[in-house]
Amino acid sequence: MARSAQDPWRKGAPPHLPAGAGTLPPVCLLPGDPARVDLAAEVLDDFRILGQNREFRIGTGRAPGGRRIAVCSTGIGGPSTEIAVVELARLGVTTVLRTGGMGALTGRIPPGTVCAAVRAVPGSGAASHYPGDPDGPTAHPAVLTALRQAARGLDVPLTEISVATVDSYYLGQGRPLPGHEERAAARMDVLRGLGIDGLEMETETVLAVAGALGVRAGAVLVAHANRATDDWLEDYRPAQLAMLRVAVSAAALLSDDGDPQAGTAITTSTAHG
Repeated sequence: MARSAQDPWRKGAPPHLPAGAGTLPPVCLLPGDPARVDLAAEVLDDFRILGQNREFRIGTGRAPGGRRIAVCSTGIGGPSTEIAVVELARLGVTTVLRTGGMGALTGRIPPGTVCAAVRAVPGSGAASHYPGDPDGPTAHPAVLTALRQAARGLDVPLTEISVATVDSYYLGQGRPLPGHEERAAARMDVLRGLGIDGLEMETETVLAVAGALGVRAGAVLVAHANRATDDWLEDYRPAQLAMLRVAVSAAALLSDDGDPQAGTAITTSTAHG
């Protein structure tokens, strides 16, 4: 059976993600780096890799309590992230949670801080093709509630933030290149003027695409650098594992895999940190 150029799926399988219909649970974590999919083996039981194609690596495992959770890498930036979210939604995933890193813009967020992104200001390319709030997409309320509850249960301080998703890692995020120092400085002035807390490369796309498709979405991020203090977190692993534990706990609360009443476990709470 030949594929259609307009809709290049075949026998229920997408053209990019290494998964087929009925293979994934309803909640999926979204790290950027394929190597970080394997890190989930340290916080999930019965973890196994389903496959990898290009930057898309997918695994599944069970959270404490038995909920089955998927993990799918998105690669760097909007285009590959859009592909992942669209294809996951069509495969039956109903909640996605970005798990990644960011650079903080304020001194109140030192490297190693675990953060929940409440809003992403508009500005990235892939997200601009999707309808939504002109002030930028926001995390789904149920996802934020689950993250707060998970962080409190694990005694992990959680800081709620706004971010700018920027398609460019160097000049777009104000990193000077030879001969372009003034342009980089001007760009940093623009970014600071947005009133945001951090910079990263995927959250706006995740929230915008998921929102347009009726999928619940959020993002839990670790600050691995601080542009205000010029600090860089060299040993990133402990902070990543803390963030992943929060994400897995939240995903379990959000999952209805095998239990139609699972969502009722989420209770209203306030953030801390």
